[in-house]
Amino acid sequence: MANENIWKWWLEETPSALYQAMIPKGTPSFADYWQRQQSRVMGEYEGALGKMALAGQPPSLFYEDFLKNYPWTQNWYQMSPGQRGINMGSLAPSLQWRV
Repeated sequence: MANENIWKWWLEETPSALYQAMIPKGTPSFADYWQRQQSRVMGEYEGALGKMALAGQPPSLFYEDFLKNYPWTQNWYQMSPGQRGINMGSLAPSLQWRV
């Protein structure tokens, strides 16, 4: 096949490089958050492989396919701003009471 990527094998054998390449573009806080979540996402992938094996299916899900279908943005917006690393206190001035 002429359009086949000859480096696909390397990406599957170097999951950290594949993960970093697959993080979607977004705000700096979005990218920073997902860079810190690599081990958690890899754990979800390994869990998906384990579920396939427990169901009697061959664990044949490629990491690239898992990441292509990963709900990056949906998971991001389901979290509170604090969970995303956004300090809400810096966006509003502090309240001062003058008595």
